[in-house]
Amino acid sequence: MGKIIATDLDGTLFYPKDKNEMIYKPNLFFLQSFIDDGGKVILISGRSYKYCLRVINKIGRPCQAISYNGACIYDGKKTIFSNVIPNDEAKSIIDDIFKTYRNPGVFLMTEKGLFIHLIYKSWIIRKGFELYYKGQKIYAEDLIIGEDKYNEELDHGQIYKIMIYFGLGKKKKEKASNANKIIRNIYDNVECNWSDNVIEITAKGCSKARALTTLIEKEGLNKDDVYVVGDSGNDISMFKAFPEHSFCMGHSPETVRKHARFTIDKFEYLSRYIYEK
Repeated sequence: MGKIIATDLDGTLFYPKDKNEMIYKPNLFFLQSFIDDGGKVILISGRSYKYCLRVINKIGRPCQAISYNGACIYDGKKTIFSNVIPNDEAKSIIDDIFKTYRNPGVFLMTEKGLFIHLIYKSWIIRKGFELYYKGQKIYAEDLIIGEDKYNEELDHGQIYKIMIYFGLGKKKKEKASNANKIIRNIYDNVECNWSDNVIEITAKGCSKARALTTLIEKEGLNKDDVYVVGDSGNDISMFKAFPEHSFCMGHSPETVRKHARFTIDKFEYLSRYIYEK
């Protein structure tokens, strides 16, 4: 076939959610058939490298993966690129944002897992959050609880991504979106993206578009054969870099949808465009 699908996970391949099976069966069947027909699949997500490997295992076919919003590239056999945020820089950015926005929490994604710092001191609130997160079941990353462990990673860990959490609700999403625009202008030494109620920060030069371009050039693939699909602010760079075959999910905000050429309501509907020619 020669065509390539570069797909986001949450809100895209994982839409609708199936907390027992991970991937909605029609979506899974479509991907498996696409690969069996000679197509290539590149998972491109803000999730961790380890989690992307779980998804590949679920698909049961050879796939490549770009994780942490472009901070890590896996070519199907080995990691060919990775970049982290310097620890001092991470601490400075987090401190500045907390002072300005007094947001309720921050997550660190490192090679060891997902670490969390909450401003809430209440044991009940912290335990409630832990139970809520574990309730995500198969979608949960390796969550590591404890302020001491968080601080240790902030000081010495390999930080691939920082997630600044603004809280639940529509107003919090709008606040995160507006804050992201400001933060992008202030910090020119990192990449910032908005995703619902979270701002995602990676090292400078680490974006989904740049990582995807790097991978297809290394593999000698044709850019015109790439179909990109996503649903969040961190997918906009892909839509802009691959405009001809850019697809956004229908449940995405208009601020995201407007950057893609096509809108689809379900991931499996991508087959209507891929197989039409």
